[in-house]
Amino acid sequence: MVFYFSASPLQRVDRLTMAHSLEGRVPFLDLKMIELGQRIPAHLKLAGDPLVEKWILRKAFEDLLPSEIVWRTKEQFDEGSGTVDLLTQMLAKGMSEEEAQTYRQKHPEARLRSAEECYYHQIFMDVFEQPESILANVARWSERPV
Repeated sequence: MVFYFSASPLQRVDRLTMAHSLEGRVPFLDLKMIELGQRIPAHLKLAGDPLVEKWILRKAFEDLLPSEIVWRTKEQFDEGSGTVDLLTQMLAKGMSEEEAQTYRQKHPEARLRSAEECYYHQIFMDVFEQPESILANVARWSERPV
């Protein structure tokens, strides 16, 4: 049995399929598909009022898929997968809000926004011998409010 997945992280596809002895396909990561996507003018990818991402792709499947799927708003993977609540519970055990506040004061340059970020930062700092050289090349994943 072969399943076809839309553009999603390979890791997610690999874990899901390998756990059930299935072969997964990721058509939007196929080289020919990527080349086709690169030939599509940018004004067709981001269009509409308000602007909609992947507009031409959505239009192409508008008559094949339900409207609530075709025109749904984009979500970050962690939010769309439902892991946010689970991670929040697990990370609360790693660092309390009080510990996070103290940690933030020790590392103001990191602009840490939550206990979760403080906990990840602490792990990172503990694991690497020279974390400063790595941090100089790392950007924030997102600037969304916490």
